[in-house]
Amino acid sequence: MKKHQSEPSSIAQKAVKTREANIRHKRSQQAGRKAWKETIGPSEYGYVDELANKYGVQRDKVFHHTGFPDLMVLTGEHKMRFYEIKPKKGSLKRKMLNPEQAETIRALLRLGSVEEVSLVRYEKHGNDFSYDVPIRLTTSNIAKHTCG
Repeated sequence: MKKHQSEPSSIAQKAVKTREANIRHKRSQQAGRKAWKETIGPSEYGYVDELANKYGVQRDKVFHHTGFPDLMVLTGEHKMRFYEIKPKKGSLKRKMLNPEQAETIRALLRLGSVEEVSLVRYEKHGNDFSYDVPIRLTTSNIAKHTCG
């Protein structure tokens, strides 16, 4: 069967789909960068000051790194406290711990030098953030705060 001039080839159809997928991916990346710049980063870094004041330590004793809960405080007694910062509002995926985070927190709770791991929820008001009282995570209640 001959193709008519008006029917696009399968190669052209694939090219269109690939181009559309690339555009969607780029928009998704841009949205993620914007969320990090406007909400995720500021909410975590804003809580650094609160933790430093609470424990009477300098800001450089409050650590922020990937692979662990969002923030870690090294207290005066050389004990570690970890804080995972999550929004109050949004999708379940954003508000809850993911299974990998839950497993990391369980491992931290088994360590003797970890004093506490807490979940802190925030709400954004313009450029400001308000934080709820931290929820202390234990091996028995962590499933309640995990999605998936």
